[in-house]
Amino acid sequence: MDASAQEPTELSDTDLAQLAHQWRARAMRGERQAFGLAQAFEIEQRRRLRDSFFVELTPATTQYQTDRPWWKFW
Repeated sequence: MDASAQEPTELSDTDLAQLAHQWRARAMRGERQAFGLAQAFEIEQRRRLRDSFFVELTPATTQYQTDRPWWKFW
């Protein structure tokens, strides 16, 4: 099976980058069908990049935190 016939989610990062580059080059040469494939591969690349930046962060706690408000009520 051709690598471009697979779903973009099933490809490795390097294969995805290579296919996106190859299909974008073909689209820039005027192939109409290549535009959709190049866009699909590039969308998957951006999704993976975006998801890699989302990390669960726990709030920092210090010994100076209290339950009282930060402002002083008269």
